[in-house]
Amino acid sequence: MRYLALLPLLVSCATTSSTSSSEASASLPVIPTEAGRTWSQSRAVVIRHATVMPATGPAIEDGAVAFADGKLVAVGRNAEVASPPGAEEIDGTGLYVTPGIIDAHSHLGVYSTPASFANDEGNEATAPVTSEVDAEHSFWPQDPGLRRAAAGGITSLLVLPGSANLIGGRGFPVKLHFGRSAVEMRFPGAKDVLKMACGENPRRVYGQGRQMAPSTRMANVAGYRQAFLQARDYLNKLEDFEKKKSKKPEEAGPPPMRDLKLETLAQVLRGEILVQNHCYRADEMEVMLQVAEENGFAIRAFHHALESYKLRDKLAAKDVASATWADWWGFKMEAWDGIPENAGLLSQAGARVVIHSDSAYGIQRLNQEAGKAMWRARESGIPISEEEALRWVTLQAAWVMGVEDRTGSLEAGKMADVVLWKGHPLSVYARAQRVWADGVLTFDAATGPAEPSDFEVGERALGSARLVAQPAAVPALKDLGLAARCDASKDRACAQPLPVQGEACTAFQGVTVFTGTEWVKEASVVVENGKVSRVQAGAAGTLPAGCRVVEGKGRLLTPGFMEAFSGLGLTEVMAEETTFDVGPRGDEPGKDPIRAALRASDGINPASALFPVARLGGVTAAGAVPSGGLVSGQSAWVATDGSLRRSQLALHVSLGMGGRYAVAGSRSMVLERLREVLFDAREYGKRRGEFEQNRMRPVAASRLDLEALQPVLAGTLPVVVAADRAGDMLAALELGREYGLKLILAGGDEAWVVAKELAAAKVPVIIHPTQNLPQSFDGLSSRLDSAALLSAAGVKVLFSTLGEAHMVRTLPQEAGNAVAWGLPHTEALRAITSNVAEAFGVDGGRVAPGAVADLVLWNGDPLESSSRPLGMWLGGKQVPLTSRQQALFEKYRTLPK
Repeated sequence: MRYLALLPLLVSCATTSSTSSSEASASLPVIPTEAGRTWSQSRAVVIRHATVMPATGPAIEDGAVAFADGKLVAVGRNAEVASPPGAEEIDGTGLYVTPGIIDAHSHLGVYSTPASFANDEGNEATAPVTSEVDAEHSFWPQDPGLRRAAAGGITSLLVLPGSANLIGGRGFPVKLHFGRSAVEMRFPGAKDVLKMACGENPRRVYGQGRQMAPSTRMANVAGYRQAFLQARDYLNKLEDFEKKKSKKPEEAGPPPMRDLKLETLAQVLRGEILVQNHCYRADEMEVMLQVAEENGFAIRAFHHALESYKLRDKLAAKDVASATWADWWGFKMEAWDGIPENAGLLSQAGARVVIHSDSAYGIQRLNQEAGKAMWRARESGIPISEEEALRWVTLQAAWVMGVEDRTGSLEAGKMADVVLWKGHPLSVYARAQRVWADGVLTFDAATGPAEPSDFEVGERALGSARLVAQPAAVPALKDLGLAARCDASKDRACAQPLPVQGEACTAFQGVTVFTGTEWVKEASVVVENGKVSRVQAGAAGTLPAGCRVVEGKGRLLTPGFMEAFSGLGLTEVMAEETTFDVGPRGDEPGKDPIRAALRASDGINPASALFPVARLGGVTAAGAVPSGGLVSGQSAWVATDGSLRRSQLALHVSLGMGGRYAVAGSRSMVLERLREVLFDAREYGKRRGEFEQNRMRPVAASRLDLEALQPVLAGTLPVVVAADRAGDMLAALELGREYGLKLILAGGDEAWVVAKELAAAKVPVIIHPTQNLPQSFDGLSSRLDSAALLSAAGVKVLFSTLGEAHMVRTLPQEAGNAVAWGLPHTEALRAITSNVAEAFGVDGGRVAPGAVADLVLWNGDPLESSSRPLGMWLGGKQVPLTSRQQALFEKYRTLPK
């Protein structure tokens, strides 16, 4: 939801020194299209015996791809592809080949990492219309995220300005080579684009933030219309001047004064720039189509476009693409109606679909996101093929950039943008082994990116830049022969939930069970009165009268997944203050940073629409965590039926940047304040009588806070310390030893650096497995194999989406990515089941006699995006696997005539 801006007109002016500025104004400048550096493939390459997925049609078994001089030479059956002279021959047996992945919506290079003022370059948010600016002029080629993107198979991307503005400026088409400057990375011959934005963002930035127009959607539209009217007038004056000059040069007079803002818009009107329009709601897309028609330009794509499914017939008729996410939704009201079937419905209607990232993290997994969207469509009866899903991140994305004739598919004559994968490219376990852009190797899993970021040379190379050598793990379920067992596009029954029934007793027969520690095949599990009563190999034997029998053959039973750290139940729409109960209102400094007595349980909304969505990811319980402050308060343990299971789960403390912000000071001040509060709480516990009689010196917190800290000092209430930097984690361990705290760390970007110390102290770590960027200076050594390194060192690992309540359903995907980066499959499952239960001392996480019957029945590997829950039981009671999103899908499954 960020985008870019600036203008290559300046380059044009700089290179035409023989022409006066007034003469140059007479016609619109030509945007430079050639990169300032040529990337040459030194040796031809042939990949043989691979499964080739060209994107233009079905996969080619035992296929081959040959490329030389930066171009694809041949694609087909292995026997049909000849080797160019001197070619490097690569054995692709068991591997897959696809076109390079393309992200049609990125902010890499303009919102770079580490996040800081110096790298915050994506939005010229100084006026509602800033069409004169160009993302190319903010682009930092050394952004570490660009190397991570290459490791995810990215070969091209469209870098856009942010969405604060009605018209935010030009986007920058990038070919992902590692150049020294932006011009060296420009996609050769690609048109520039114009970024526009609908809806809430311009209203919030200008109307709410600055008390100026636009403050309503009415003013948004008036702003677009006014800008293009001015551009049309400007273009008419230019054309009139050119006509006069061609007839009677001596009488033409001076040309119109140059206006960089209007020059860009005039080029849009001439069709020389492609319009990319940030827009969520269907009604706003309709309005923008009217604005475009009124002013005589075309919209190339609506971006984010979460309600495109409501308007898919019109988008298909006008050939306007929708660049969207697989399942991100709900973070603001205009994203509230997002559904996972959006891409499938659009594709079924013949509309163009692109899966984009808008994220430095998501860009690394666009292949997974496409697969996830494909499977959600198939489950709903929309027959999306693998080649169509692949086109969502290749050929269709190339079309949005206007380069589909040059890249986006494996066809002879196109650019040699190629990815060699280990694992099916649409699988959560897939990892790119080699990536070529224009035939030039940009990433190799054995050695890393072809060229490291300048920011990560030297000692920084020990972090994320080097983790690529870790081999991809083979999921344990594959060895058990229990990968997804059916194709929902051919057999919908395999993806349909079981009917909800209310029996007090349920028996699962012939099911493969993950007990919380290991897999047991062909087992029987009996649930009675909310608890697991029997788990045994083979048949269950005699069952209680009236016990429902669930056939488990070909299905998997797991404990319900546990989200250790979220805002579930505390927020409905993150951007809507009336629905946000996670943290304080307003700026943090100046507020009391000690809130030990605050209980998240007091703010839980049991009717939250987020609970049913979380259940669709197999999640049965979650920690609802307060935010803000140095001591944020106490989290609660909630089931995903909205019921409160424990009102006091843990106390939450922030070190690092969060703690520094809370006390408006340094790390030393953070630790000083914590020690003071804990010391006073210990004294209070010894001298309550004196406190009540006002015979104690002034203390560092309120009586309620001091009282709330007593179980913390007794070691009966865990303390979750948010910290990313290795030094902060060591400080937390020291504080824990000093005051006898039962510690759990959360965040842990650099936890692997101090894994030995964490293991010795028996301190678990909650991590977000897919977070691998140096997002701040607190996490410069973050890496994707952190979970594997920690687990191997003996540290108990817990997985979380770390607060993003709307994305709790992606918890299995997070665990699957940890498996792809070296963590054993069973350990990944423990990280979202038994490890969580043990760390917090809550019921669940096991399938064993006496355990609470929080269970999920799956149709395949629970960590793979092709699988889904077929049934869920909370405390032995079956709960529905439906949501408001599914109701929206059913409503719009068929559009009105």
